[in-house]
Amino acid sequence: MRIDTVRDGGSTVLRLSGRLDREWAGHLSSTFEELLREGVRSLTVDLAGVTYISSAAMAVLARGQQELAGLRGEVQLTAIPPAVREMFAVGGWGVRLEGGGSTGPSGADLRQSSWHLPALSVKSGEYQTSVADPQGTLTCHTHGHPDRLVRAPAGPDDGDVIPLTRGIVALGLGAIGAGWEECREHLGELVGAAGCAACFPGDGARMPDYLVGDGPRAPQVRISSGLSLEGSFSRLVRFHPRAEAAAVPLSELAGVCLDAVGGSAAGLVIAAETAGLVGARIRRSPGMGDSPIRFDVPDVRDWLSFSPERTHPRATTLVAGVVARGPQGPLAAQLRPLGPVGHLAGHLHAAVFSYRPLPQRTVELEAFVKELFRNHELRDVLHLLWDDRGETGIGESALLRGVGWVAPITRVA
Repeated sequence: MRIDTVRDGGSTVLRLSGRLDREWAGHLSSTFEELLREGVRSLTVDLAGVTYISSAAMAVLARGQQELAGLRGEVQLTAIPPAVREMFAVGGWGVRLEGGGSTGPSGADLRQSSWHLPALSVKSGEYQTSVADPQGTLTCHTHGHPDRLVRAPAGPDDGDVIPLTRGIVALGLGAIGAGWEECREHLGELVGAAGCAACFPGDGARMPDYLVGDGPRAPQVRISSGLSLEGSFSRLVRFHPRAEAAAVPLSELAGVCLDAVGGSAAGLVIAAETAGLVGARIRRSPGMGDSPIRFDVPDVRDWLSFSPERTHPRATTLVAGVVARGPQGPLAAQLRPLGPVGHLAGHLHAAVFSYRPLPQRTVELEAFVKELFRNHELRDVLHLLWDDRGETGIGESALLRGVGWVAPITRVA
């Protein structure tokens, strides 16, 4: 058996020859997974040289079609020999196996439409935008005050309890739950969207915790210091690196998202495949003990976990937060510089999951987020930072490809 991969513009051709039996089905599956990781979304499988195909191999092809269909991509099977075509028929595949769209055992057409919008090229990334809700805007609520927690421990009067209903995004230093006594020991990095919450408790936990809201009542989170967004998103932004760039810097993506909605401040949720993240996580809850958070050296080591290099390469992340140019008023206290250019500031938290290939076109936020929480391992929750220590710093987070939901912030409360 032989598997050859040939690049043809934006698509890829997989040329197979020999006996595609159970053993080689495993090799084919590994090839599909690697192509998905590389961002391939249009795949042609040339079967001209195949003399035999087993059910195991058919299952791999069906799974590949389903995965790419879910990503708004396509798989086409071409040049199928008569003997192999008969084997497909025995396996229950549809009769229309090539041309005009490919079909799996269900016979369903897997071709999908694209955005058909002009692309915007910036320094490192290429971007396309699409309208989600032409009237979509966001109200940003501030909760607590970050400076308060460096003067005194967190208390029951700091921050607010937020129900994570469908249109709410929340992030900051908080915990899953509502009552102060229930939450005070567990305050840590938190992010919530689409009725789901992820938190890395500051109680010595080794793993992050999460809650998916599927019942009639929305999950509640208590945020001692942070932000929440309420409303609807007006634009979708999809992105990937330019051919000469290794990845898309987070600050560049944030600037494009802000420009896409034409405001001075915007709220966003981004689903992306990672090149590496730069972020910190609080080690212990500021609701415990009688001392405030300390950010001076060496005490900061007792309070924050920060890696000397980018973390979580080749993972999937859900980033939520606020970006702005020249923020003023109560919003300014919650935002920090995002990168070396553009005078951007932001407050962004990331939930990090095991890798999964991401859709590159229109997707529904709630369905995507819930599927991510249900079916993929939650590995970390981070407050994303820009390490601005020059040559000794590690810079900013970088992403490979993904899609973002964004809207202008028209009111700060």
